[in-house]
Amino acid sequence: MTTPQRNHPKIGKLRPSQVATQHGPGAVVDLPDVSVIVAGTDHWYPRSADRVLEPRLEAFLGIEGIYRTPTGGPGHFGGVPAWLFPAWLVCPRCRLLAPASEFEMKPQWGTVEFRCRRVHEGGGRPQAFPARFMTACERGHLDDFPWWEWVHGPGSSPCKGPLELRDLGTTGGTTDLVVVCTSCDEKRTMADAFNPETRDLPCTGRRPWIGPADREDCPETARTLLRGASNAYFPVVASALSIPPWTDPIHAEVEPYREGLLQADTIGKLKAGIECGFYKVGDLLDRYTIEQIWDALHPEPDTSRGLRRDEWLAFLHPETPPEGAEFEVSRRAVPPRFQSEIADVVAATRLREVRALRAFTRIDSGFDLGERDFDELDIKPAPLGTTNVKWLPGVDLRGEGVFIRLDERELRAWENEPAVRAAAEQLAERHREWIRRWDRREQPFPGMRYVLLHTLAHVLMRQLALDCGYSASALRERIYSDPGEEPMAGLLIYTASSDSEGSLGGLVDQARPDRLSALLLDGLHESSFCASDPLCATGDVGARAHLNGAACHACLLLAETSCENGNHLLDRAVLTRTVARDDLCFFTV
Repeated sequence: MTTPQRNHPKIGKLRPSQVATQHGPGAVVDLPDVSVIVAGTDHWYPRSADRVLEPRLEAFLGIEGIYRTPTGGPGHFGGVPAWLFPAWLVCPRCRLLAPASEFEMKPQWGTVEFRCRRVHEGGGRPQAFPARFMTACERGHLDDFPWWEWVHGPGSSPCKGPLELRDLGTTGGTTDLVVVCTSCDEKRTMADAFNPETRDLPCTGRRPWIGPADREDCPETARTLLRGASNAYFPVVASALSIPPWTDPIHAEVEPYREGLLQADTIGKLKAGIECGFYKVGDLLDRYTIEQIWDALHPEPDTSRGLRRDEWLAFLHPETPPEGAEFEVSRRAVPPRFQSEIADVVAATRLREVRALRAFTRIDSGFDLGERDFDELDIKPAPLGTTNVKWLPGVDLRGEGVFIRLDERELRAWENEPAVRAAAEQLAERHREWIRRWDRREQPFPGMRYVLLHTLAHVLMRQLALDCGYSASALRERIYSDPGEEPMAGLLIYTASSDSEGSLGGLVDQARPDRLSALLLDGLHESSFCASDPLCATGDVGARAHLNGAACHACLLLAETSCENGNHLLDRAVLTRTVARDDLCFFTV
């Protein structure tokens, strides 16, 4: 954590949840007047009040804390730091293309403007805007487009003369944009920058979010990107649900005093230290005993089995929560129509999800990490800061949800059917091909039960959006799948957002047997047909271009913010009969 720099102007606004996801450190953010890159975590200055307490996620990631976006207030500065990027600007009148230092900077209320210094016909100093192009590589490096080197050609000595970015204005494409050196009259179209045969741009290894001059060696070839390109930033996010015992309010109340209280290695020393005033506990003793404080200090989360195993057990064995707890669940009756396929229905009236931004990638979004480490998948995402920073930016969100567990005996029988086993072998081979295609370390195919659970979650979310008024982007899924010795076969559909949508009981109300039965029946009926049939239905699980079977935007695919696996491993045929197959369906309707 660094000391706040109060002389820097505020230039824009972002929601806290955006800073912990798609606009985190290393992301280029387009603001009304300028374009900036969010600074790395070395340059943030969160306070203890900004701590997001989630011991399980901290232990799993091996970090010392998760902090939300620093909030402002009396005596301290809020927000996150950012640097101007790209550093090259263009004048809309004279088409001057130059570094920002060649323009006049004029701070305004809540923003900053850059104006051209040249004298223009008609008077006035037009406001310059950021250049549209930048370069990036698959290791996350990012730099300004090499304008001087580009227009003068590789191997030549740039004359460093004034440049102009002229727009011919005939087609609106990059072929209309020509970079011109007004000193030596060299010129080159920007269309060549996107042509693989002519875009020979070595990566500079620059990491402008860590520091304006930070660089490292990189053997990759850079690619030209538009400033607002969707492949310029892919956040790698880890999340966990808050579950007992860490949902008890005492843990949050003890946290400000934890560091001092942990000096006591026995409950007797803790009691003596508190009674003599050596350990500060505020007004905790008005609500809790010393024994309760001691217990709250010492439960160490065990994440050796992953995060979802404990969440699975928490849903299967609901406890009476203490007042103010962040995890409230209760069993509901299984709809009579589906008692052979569904074993449990659990309504989560209160949930808390914590998301932490681990890193990011560019160009390629890569394979979904889930609970795996970077080394396990052989990917090299860009860091949020230097290795000296032992915390991550994050956000905590609250909502509600519905948990469904499938009957394990019925599921095992379905998995052993010859048609299902054959489909699993086909999809496993395509899964291996997909891994090799993206040059990833070999990973096991998650199995047909995952395909079933994942598809069912998508069907229910789409049906909830149609019948219950939820926007599809307000719903998320969490799949619990493991065919091993301690099997899991469940799914959680939940809302978790910073606003109030879905947090007033609307989703929990769908766990009633009559409403859940109607949702399932309507969803399965809708899954039998697709507007794109027969093309959608005949794209079996071995289709070459993707990892899906009968699945498309018209029937199953959702916004990627709602899906935990990038809309992969989906097939309507595993749920119910389709126009192409009737031998894979788990449900009978």
